[in-house]
Order: sequence, then structure tokens, then C-alpha cells
Amino acid sequence: MSNLESARAAIEAELSHAKKGLEYYHSRIGALENMLAQLAGFQGAALPPAAAARGKRGRKPGSTVKLAVSEKAPKAKAGRKSGSSGLPFTGGDFWQNLVLDEPRSFPEILDAAIAALGISPSKTERQKLSGRMIFAINALVKTKKIRDSGSGRARRFFKG
Repeated sequence: MSNLESARAAIEAELSHAKKGLEYYHSRIGALENMLAQLAGFQGAALPPAAAARGKRGRKPGSTVKLAVSEKAPKAKAGRKSGSSGLPFTGGDFWQNLVLDEPRSFPEILDAAIAALGISPSKTERQKLSGRMIFAINALVKTKKIRDSGSGRARRFFKG
């Protein structure tokens, strides 16, 4: 009987470990998707047009093949859901605009983001959005575009 109990305990421990790993990778995916979205926003702004054109490989701008492909590609509309994440775009200054003069906590900012996007996310979508938010807010604090006070659950963010 004790062998069955120890086997059950081992399986439960393994299951718990797997669930924690899954949560970690979900948050990691959200952070990486957010980084890609931010890079896409900075793509043309970081270099002057002449410098950006020198560093590119591949076909020259204006080639007929490139035009044909871009005409066939469906055009994204603002507010529509993106491909793999299932969430709307939250790059640019989306998160910075949600931080007000009055201090707000992470959950308050997340609720404001959901309201601003006009969606009702599932649990996993909410986790992805939370991962995006945490990454973006911490980056804004680091670049001193917004300020914070407190620590842990008492941490608040505000313009300053």
C-alpha cells in the first residue's frame, strides 16, 4: 500500500512541476511576442532611410515580385486580432497611455487595458496580456518615461 502512495505522490509532484513549467513558458511567449511587436514598431524609426536601405539584404525596393506579394497579402485592420497570440496589437505607446497621474497598480492597469481593447479575454489570453504589460511597464520605468513607488503588490505606477 505504501508503494502506491509513494507512486501517487511522485506523480502529483511531477504534475505540479509540469504545470509550473507551462505557466513559465506561457509568460515567456507573451514577453517574446511583445518584444517582437516593439521591434516592429521601431523598425523604420531607428535609422535614417538611407542608412536603413544600405543594411538590407534581398530584393531592391520596388521590385515587381515584392509588389505582387504585398498586393496579395491581406491588409490588417486596426483593432483586429493578430495571428498566433489571438490578442490585438499593444505596442507603441499603448501601455504608457494607460498610466495616469494618479498611481495605479498592475491589476488596475491590466483592467484598463482590457477595457481599452474592448475584449473579454480567456484566462490564457489574460496571462499573455499580463506578460506584455509587465514587460512594457518595467521598460517604461527603466527608461524613466513613467515612475513607480512601492514594491511587490504595493507597487504603483504614475506619470511624473
